[in-house]
Amino acid sequence: MSEVIQPLLEAEHYYQAAWNSDWNEGNCILSREYILILSLVYVTETKCYLELEEHEIALKRLAEAEEILKPRIRKYVKLLFEDPSGYLHSACQGVRLSSILEILRYVTAESNVDKLFDEHIRTAIFNTCSIESWTDSIPLRSRNAILALVAPSLVGVEWTLWDRMPWNTGARREVILGLMSRANQVIAAAQSMIELHRRLEGYRHEINEMVRLGLGFREWQDLVLPPKSSSEDQDSKILLLLPA
Repeated sequence: MSEVIQPLLEAEHYYQAAWNSDWNEGNCILSREYILILSLVYVTETKCYLELEEHEIALKRLAEAEEILKPRIRKYVKLLFEDPSGYLHSACQGVRLSSILEILRYVTAESNVDKLFDEHIRTAIFNTCSIESWTDSIPLRSRNAILALVAPSLVGVEWTLWDRMPWNTGARREVILGLMSRANQVIAAAQSMIELHRRLEGYRHEINEMVRLGLGFREWQDLVLPPKSSSEDQDSKILLLLPA
């Protein structure tokens, strides 16, 4: 198993550095992908130690995963919502106000929905008539991160698309409206990141419970997994799965 764990440790260092570089340079094009890869690597390493019945080491590695990933997840989600008013524009068909508020609760750590609405939504309702102004006002790294989600085919092609479009023209507006019509993809990405944050906590609680009960990893799997003969989805209860 050690020959598997060592490459995972190397991958953790590599992708931490890659995320830091992408973030510090202000690109933020691959921030989400680096987070997902880091999550997969840490979870795989944790599971390796569970297979070896090294529960304490597994918990320590998972604690490091939380320490490394949670701040990056929160930063990324906040980046997508530097200014939530754009997601209230009529171009963003299918975007629910409840979804925006749920994400803002995570970003701000504010549990009072009424306060969130007053501070982030109420005034924004009157500032969403010009989607061009919104795209021009948010930071470049936010535009890059959003563009990576709604128009991934542009990755590595032209990341100054908005800046290069003709200023204040109908064509510019149509392009921006077309991109923002895919805003649901941004909402889904933010929700997926929040779910990943919560799953990391869930994994830790699950391992702690396994240790408390004095069970081995295989015994725990027998307890939480459906029988092989069951028609139930075999992945529905399995430990340590990443969000889609």
